[in-house]
Amino acid sequence: MRIVEHIGAVSIFLVHCVVGVIIFFGWLWPSIWPIYIGLLVYVLFQNLILGYCILSRWEFSLRRMLNPKLRYQYNFTTYYTYKLTHKRLSTKFVQVAGTFFIVASLTISLSAKFLPSII
Repeated sequence: MRIVEHIGAVSIFLVHCVVGVIIFFGWLWPSIWPIYIGLLVYVLFQNLILGYCILSRWEFSLRRMLNPKLRYQYNFTTYYTYKLTHKRLSTKFVQVAGTFFIVASLTISLSAKFLPSII
């Protein structure tokens, strides 16, 4: 049964990474623009309403089944930054910076798409 939890956690991690790539670089591919905007809106509302990412919560619920001592507070960025660099990022900083990035990305993308060109 532990293999199921492990495969599930790794699968969610990989989906989370793909979502992150789309959020950061989705504006480069016009063909996925609706998916990009949809993800930005979804992540913004999820962050403002819940205060955490559902994928993170799901992944680490599975990881805690494998390791009950795992310390995790539902923030993918702070957890994996620490695992990679052994430097702690404040959860509040990540939430504020992430919200700012999402709002700025939405504003720029929607403005570029729907406001008339100056040229």
